[in-house]
Amino acid sequence: MTLSFPRKVILYLVEVGIRVLWVIDKITNFSLRDLLSFLKVFFASVISLIFVLFLVYSYRFDYLKMVAEGLFLSNDPISNSAFISSPIVVRKIPEPQISAKSALAVDRKTNKVLFEKEPSLKVLPASTVKLMTAAVSLDVYKLDEEVEVSRYCSSIEGTKAMLPEGKVFKVSDLISVMLVGSAGDAACTLATFKISEKDFVGLMNKKAKEIGMELTKFSNPVGLENINGGHYSTAWDLYKLAKYATSISFIKDVVGKNNYIISSVDNSFSTTLMNTNKLLWEVPGTIGVKTGTTENAGEVLVYEYKDGIEDVIIVVMGSKDRFGDTKLILNWINNSYSWN
Repeated sequence: MTLSFPRKVILYLVEVGIRVLWVIDKITNFSLRDLLSFLKVFFASVISLIFVLFLVYSYRFDYLKMVAEGLFLSNDPISNSAFISSPIVVRKIPEPQISAKSALAVDRKTNKVLFEKEPSLKVLPASTVKLMTAAVSLDVYKLDEEVEVSRYCSSIEGTKAMLPEGKVFKVSDLISVMLVGSAGDAACTLATFKISEKDFVGLMNKKAKEIGMELTKFSNPVGLENINGGHYSTAWDLYKLAKYATSISFIKDVVGKNNYIISSVDNSFSTTLMNTNKLLWEVPGTIGVKTGTTENAGEVLVYEYKDGIEDVIIVVMGSKDRFGDTKLILNWINNSYSWN
């Protein structure tokens, strides 16, 4: 059996103690009372030495750090940030001039704001609401459940996968095509097949409150405007949504796909949709998340970039060039901050 380093130290100290006692006994011929007194002092000294060695060893190999993180700190990433590589400013350069009405860039691990422009401004979120539609769908369905497309959903406005009325699809495929290709007919089908659309939207707003999206209202699962009183969100709230949604492994995997092929259960229908986030091709390190655009909302993008220890979520809303704005912000961050 292989002994760990701390156990080897303890056994070695015990062995040394026994040998020392044996030598002392042979040389001085201690009385029993003297021997007991010596043992108390000796073992107290040994225990103190072991404790000191343990502290040194634990510090060297980060044991104390793990204990502190596990026992004394909360699960709030801000509280734990002292033990996580935090971005620091290494170069002061002018902030980028972007077209977006609202924008926010945050270090995911520490929640440290790296860039902001009116991040609490209420703006139309467009199809980025489908991140919440996906999250709620995973609460309502199992991935292998089968659902049928209704006439209402097959004729819905906006971007679609052209899913035929009456065709049956697996939930996993509908969520995937909704996130990759922003398919509104898939979002509608998920939100109306098992429960009413009103109840589904209610679950969306309930979950929004649960994850701290205090300045958000969802009115429909697709991201369309002027429905059920309209909807709104903020860059801060979309950051919270992105962080929550991508903590779900299925969603995190899907939003990073360049394209997705969806087929009906009977294989009579099949189509391929390309990811609407073109930064997946243009910027190495891109791992998602979701686009959105309407005439009134302008261009919206919730974006995540990860390169080594750097993990940044960027949100731009009301933009005239969401991809250009995002790249400007990301380049500025990489030139301004260091995670070393």
